[in-house]
Amino acid sequence: MNKLKILFLIGACFLQCKGREPFKPTHGSVPFMVNFPSRYRGLCAGVLVSRVTVLTAAVCVTNPQAEIKDNRPINVVVGSSYRHPRRGIRVQVTRILVPNLSKLDVGKRGYLMSKSTAVLLLKRKVPDILTEIPLRAIELDWRGEEQLNLQEECIMVGWHFFYKGDKIYPIDKYLLQRNVRVQFLNIVKKNLWCEALTIKFQKALTNLGFHGLIDQDGRVCIRDPDRTAQPCHGMFGAPLICRGKAIGMMMSPDGQWSNCTGFSNLIHLLSSAYLNSFMKCVSVLFEPEEKVPWEAMKKALYVDSNTETYDYVPEFYDTITSSSASESGQIV
Repeated sequence: MNKLKILFLIGACFLQCKGREPFKPTHGSVPFMVNFPSRYRGLCAGVLVSRVTVLTAAVCVTNPQAEIKDNRPINVVVGSSYRHPRRGIRVQVTRILVPNLSKLDVGKRGYLMSKSTAVLLLKRKVPDILTEIPLRAIELDWRGEEQLNLQEECIMVGWHFFYKGDKIYPIDKYLLQRNVRVQFLNIVKKNLWCEALTIKFQKALTNLGFHGLIDQDGRVCIRDPDRTAQPCHGMFGAPLICRGKAIGMMMSPDGQWSNCTGFSNLIHLLSSAYLNSFMKCVSVLFEPEEKVPWEAMKKALYVDSNTETYDYVPEFYDTITSSSASESGQIV
């Protein structure tokens, strides 16, 4: 019995320690994640809220200062956690829904759009048989039903992480990171760990023409307590998942990029008051097919028998031969 207790403690310690660094999750354990090239933010992430609906950051698909809506086509990559031209299914977006802020002045519109979500409607449902990872939607907490506490443990998922000692330029290391990463983070006090980031956020909004004070509500500060990596830094549209639900998203503007030393991020909540009417309007599109318990979701991230590691081998990317897993890079 004592041996079992010791093994359990060692296993628990391993998960706790490993979870603090960004790690490659089990193949298929984050089937709700998508990515797409953005004209405004380089590479963006998003989450499936149904088989044919994606939630992402509005700054990924629109210019906050523009009065004319951007209707140029977008293809979203689904069904793969490894970014490569031959991996995943590219699905055309037929419609983009963003909050209607056309009656506001440029500065106010830029401010609100910078912390808003966008909904992408996909052309068709992708059958499981075509995908490397069958698509599954994640549940959203847009009503604010989850009362989160300080030091609450959550996860973020994305393709961009800055490790300790990294530099923003040259940009090779994080842009060539092809495997999706997960990181465990804690919710902490904004005035202690995100004050510098809040100031930069305010400055970025001033550059957009907004000269008021930013709303202090509707955001949480998350931090890597071990100061190992900046969580999903620059990964606009990356979700913050707490208690098995997506409760927030990285949506703030360019101020985030100039603060790579605090190992923290400002995350905007999906239940924020300014988003309530929009989220309520589009909530009819949310259709999570299964609700995975929080503990089961965290445990599923670790059990991985796949030893493939492609990151940081750029010369290898374009020489991958066709296989059943890589022939799905098609548009549907």
